[in-house]
Amino acid sequence: MNLLQNPSNILVIRYGRLGDVVLMVSAIKALRRCFPSAHLSVLVDQRYCQILEMCSAVNTVIPVDRIAMRDGTLLAGIGGIFRLAEAVRKAHYDLVLDFQSFRETNLLAWYSRAKWRIGLKRKQPSYLPFCFNLDPILEDKSQHVASVFSSLVSPFGSSQQIDDFSLDLQLKDIHLAELFLENHQLLQNAFLVGMNLGAGAIERIWPAERFARLADMIWKEFGAAVILFCGPQEEKYARRFSRIVGCSSHAVAQNLDLKTVAAIISRCQILISNDSGPMHIGPAVGVPTLGLFSLGYPEHYRPLGKYSRFLKRTPVTSIQINEVFNQVRDMFFLLTGKRTMVPPKHNKIP
Repeated sequence: MNLLQNPSNILVIRYGRLGDVVLMVSAIKALRRCFPSAHLSVLVDQRYCQILEMCSAVNTVIPVDRIAMRDGTLLAGIGGIFRLAEAVRKAHYDLVLDFQSFRETNLLAWYSRAKWRIGLKRKQPSYLPFCFNLDPILEDKSQHVASVFSSLVSPFGSSQQIDDFSLDLQLKDIHLAELFLENHQLLQNAFLVGMNLGAGAIERIWPAERFARLADMIWKEFGAAVILFCGPQEEKYARRFSRIVGCSSHAVAQNLDLKTVAAIISRCQILISNDSGPMHIGPAVGVPTLGLFSLGYPEHYRPLGKYSRFLKRTPVTSIQINEVFNQVRDMFFLLTGKRTMVPPKHNKIP
């Protein structure tokens, strides 16, 4: 594309999932560097709008209620799709990038009448070539997702390198995180470990009972308090954890909005997470993250960041507590230069 014809109005399409939206941030920031004066909008599932609201490169976040369009009546769904398509056309975009590459998003890019249209061509036969007038970017499963997304921006002069993938926390959300820690008497803890207990599929979930035993080991060795992160319908994992854990210095962060979750995670020194969307929030707010994998592909979805790591076993229950603890201990040493810390005497595990 001739950079003398810089687009002034750009649309990025990526409905979800949570982790993919987080991993798209690096590509969006690269797109902003290519076109610093353009107005950049992102069309995304309304559940993940707050992630892109924490990306300073985005001017406008356009929410889409895909669940309502999918699960509502046929008439309502068709009406929602029609209204969305008309809104996209009326916006007069110069450049549309389809990071999702569903048939519906291909058609939406085509219907926009944007002068330039480019899409990601996935392995499955859903790509509609007539919807685009720039060569497709082929999905490469051997590359990290963030790198695949960055490749969609490479035709405009950006490298495929994963550069700045950080989220921009706002002061009000940092304040809410401080209040959370204060309310749970964790504000003064020198070392906090986050644990994300849930995942989208049961096959991806390391047992909450093992997280509890791991928390006790971490407390005994490092004096670290634990913050549990649970999404909607995941409170049962926190209850299982609490029935077993001996360390009383822990708190449950559940049913919070994504901005507050990101701010609380940012206060942790390490995040341990099942292979799910919140795993990627840790690196995006500068927190070294240990990902626990079973069905997923770590080479494609591993947590980013210099000190982040992963373990993979199938089934996920094959991952042993000592394996995870040893990884945490190594990460702790890299972060602090210390092998251990003495926990406060008033809160020892019985």
